[in-house]
Amino acid sequence: SRRKRHCDQVNISYKIKTEQGSENEDSLLDKKLKKISLNIRQMHFPISSNMIYHSNNLSRNRVQLTANVSEVKLAIPNLQNLQDQLGARIAEVEQHVSKIEGDGVGESQRLWHLEQRLAAAAKWIDNLENRSRKNNVRIIGFPEGVEEGNPMNFLQKVLPGLLDLEGKILEMERAHWALGPHPAPGQSTRALIVKLLRYPTRDLLLQAAKLKGQVMWREHRISIFPDWSRELQLKRQWFWDIRKILREKKIKYGLFYPAILKITVNGEALAFTNPEDARKFLAR
Repeated sequence: SRRKRHCDQVNISYKIKTEQGSENEDSLLDKKLKKISLNIRQMHFPISSNMIYHSNNLSRNRVQLTANVSEVKLAIPNLQNLQDQLGARIAEVEQHVSKIEGDGVGESQRLWHLEQRLAAAAKWIDNLENRSRKNNVRIIGFPEGVEEGNPMNFLQKVLPGLLDLEGKILEMERAHWALGPHPAPGQSTRALIVKLLRYPTRDLLLQAAKLKGQVMWREHRISIFPDWSRELQLKRQWFWDIRKILREKKIKYGLFYPAILKITVNGEALAFTNPEDARKFLAR
């Protein structure tokens, strides 16, 4: 009986403790749940605030975008008008450019024809000038002043002896120093220009000077040349190297008026107006 009462007391005590432990566990669980709920509410608040903020921004941006689109729509007709005006202006400019180009082509053709006529006129004038000089010779080497004011009389006396033409009468129309400033002491003297009365006399002087080779007068070397225009002289000088080669090869040649080189090879006569063509022929 005593033992039974003791067991009952023990059971009752255990039951009370068990119930108290269960109550404590429930209380602890409630606290945790409340804490979790509070944390969730705290987390939800900033998320909601951010969503509202961004939503407001989107709304404002949409309104602004709508306004901008409206402005663009209003500007499109103006841009179209400007484009039309620009297109018309470009078309007008293209027409002007085409006209200018057409005029330019016409001017180029006219300029080309004028250049051709000018070249032909210059060639004709040069030919006339050289034909007017056909009786002339140019004498280089005499010191200025030796003629004592009468070049023609001086040359008629001196040239026959220098060129082994004693007894020949050298009829001259006129003689004078080449135009230009009087040379200073030590400078080269000017040439004497002589116009002979007859063309054969001119050829006689040139042939005699060529046969004589070196012509000397009082230690002055005298040279006699045809009195060509400067342009024709340059054209004839272009053949200088070719003529030297022909002499070395002992090929018969002649330089004829105005500037035509004639070569005789194996009985065949060839004519060249361009020194390069003659050079190529000799190189074969």
